[in-house]
Amino acid sequence: MMMIASTIPRRSSALIQVSSKRLLTGGAGLGNVRDRMMAAEEELFQHSTSPKTVSLIGAPMTYGQPFVGTDSGPKLLREGGLRSMMTALGWRVDDVGDINFEKIASQANQASFPSARNCGIVGAVNEHLANVVQEKIGSGRFPLLLGGDHSIGIGSLAGVLRNRPNTGVLWIDAHADINIPDISESGNMHGMPIGMLMEGVSPDFSKLPGFDWLIDGPRLRPDQIVYVGLRDVDGAERSIIRKLGIPAFTMHDIDHHGIGKVMDMALNHLLKDDSNRPLHLSYDIDAVDPVLAPATGTTVRGGLNFREAHFVAEAVAMSGNLASADIVELNPTLSDGQGAKETVELGLQIVTSMMGKSII
Repeated sequence: MMMIASTIPRRSSALIQVSSKRLLTGGAGLGNVRDRMMAAEEELFQHSTSPKTVSLIGAPMTYGQPFVGTDSGPKLLREGGLRSMMTALGWRVDDVGDINFEKIASQANQASFPSARNCGIVGAVNEHLANVVQEKIGSGRFPLLLGGDHSIGIGSLAGVLRNRPNTGVLWIDAHADINIPDISESGNMHGMPIGMLMEGVSPDFSKLPGFDWLIDGPRLRPDQIVYVGLRDVDGAERSIIRKLGIPAFTMHDIDHHGIGKVMDMALNHLLKDDSNRPLHLSYDIDAVDPVLAPATGTTVRGGLNFREAHFVAEAVAMSGNLASADIVELNPTLSDGQGAKETVELGLQIVTSMMGKSII
């Protein structure tokens, strides 16, 4: 498939200058359990009130795509030691447990169409999720959503944008997820979270069961989001990205510039007009090459390597502006036992990197 050229001007003079007070080092994974938050941590996560508290929100969504298993992601991340890893980094932990999606689904409109599969259920659970995220941000906490398939991005982003309408979004994914029912080739709603909220793209929610709560917004502007890691984009999505001028760094751009330059340009785009702008990081594990992360639903060869995957998370953390995040699409049923273990471990490593892990 033809790759999308980056729409960000490649001018090194425009790159963000990170504060000299902030040590430019980051973790490479789980490492030593004594590893701690990056130096000058008072400058990191500036949008979370002190004492800094992360709210772990289990979002065991499986209705946005056809494979069972994504609902076990939150459980596996917790069993892997996520809570203790957060406390080791200096975070207070508010674990709200898993949202009872099955109960919500049983009471939801059961509408489903070939162009929007399980839309009634997906809409209902995302409405609940948006309310939880909104409440946690209002309390000064850092919402960290544990997916679940990527359709949880609808509720996650809606909750974020209600509190912080100008939030900048980094979408780390092999796929653009900017489909809507009218153009989707599969009808799977994990490929629609950006399209559902994008200004000028989002559908008529009065005609989509489960989504009437989004009729009055919020909406995401095209200049609020940057893609990193794209390598499998539908034709209609490619047209939308080009038409709206959304900055999109494909794997071709990463190969050409290197991940450091790409993240500099991505962050520069989002922070050039407001250096204190809050950022939301949505990280789909399928952005990583399936050799390293085989237990996910839509694998595409040629993804981020180990260090690139971590650098993305580290760079956003070091900006000091990260205020909310998702980790999604872990599915242990889609690989053997060893592959599932490796994918969960990588997910944990990426989370610790985005939450401020430092070797020195």
